[in-house]
Formats: sequence, structure tokens, C-alpha cells
Amino acid sequence: MQYRCPQCQSPKIMPVAQAGAPATRPVVPKSLVFLVPAIFVLLLLVLISIAMWLFGDGAGSTLQIATVVVFIMCVIAGFLFYRDLPDFKISMQGFMQSQKKWKCRECDHEWEI
Repeated sequence: MQYRCPQCQSPKIMPVAQAGAPATRPVVPKSLVFLVPAIFVLLLLVLISIAMWLFGDGAGSTLQIATVVVFIMCVIAGFLFYRDLPDFKISMQGFMQSQKKWKCRECDHEWEI
């Protein structure tokens, strides 16, 4: 299946919920649930550290230690997600193939497979 709108060829499509059918969901690995917030926390800590270096006397040792700890957590979660990636890919492909009704987010065209 090609995941593009047949009318405008946009890749921005989404499945439409079907009233009588049970909602199928892909299995999201716990490592991804842990990885995404950890990356945002790491980004926040790095931005705070840069701001403190630019506008102050430098980042404190507590902030530096926290940044290193969160970085290590991100590396571990990234490795665990890498191990879960094949199962996540199969789950996502099964979810995409189980959907019958689709809608384009650009031209609002709806179609059924």
C-alpha cells in the first residue's frame, strides 16, 4: 500500500475512526515512552547550562551532574528502543494495514481501501 493521498499525492494522511469496529492501536514500546521525555529534559538542561554560561558565572556542578545523568539515561533508553525497533516496526505496519478508511490532512479527501 502506498501511504499517499490518491487525489493530491500528499503523504500527510491519517486513519479515520470507524464507528462499529474496535480501535486497533500499535504497540508502543516502553523504551520509547521513556526516551522521548528524557530527550526533552536533556534539551532543557543543555539550554539552561548554555544560558548560565552566557549570562552568569557558568553552570553549577549540580546542573552539570544532572545533565550527565540524563544524557546517560537517554543513551540507555535509545539502546533499549533500538532493540525494540523491529517489533515496533511490525506492530506499526500491522496497524497501518488494518486501517480501511483514510483522510488527507491537506485536501480533506476521504477514501477507503
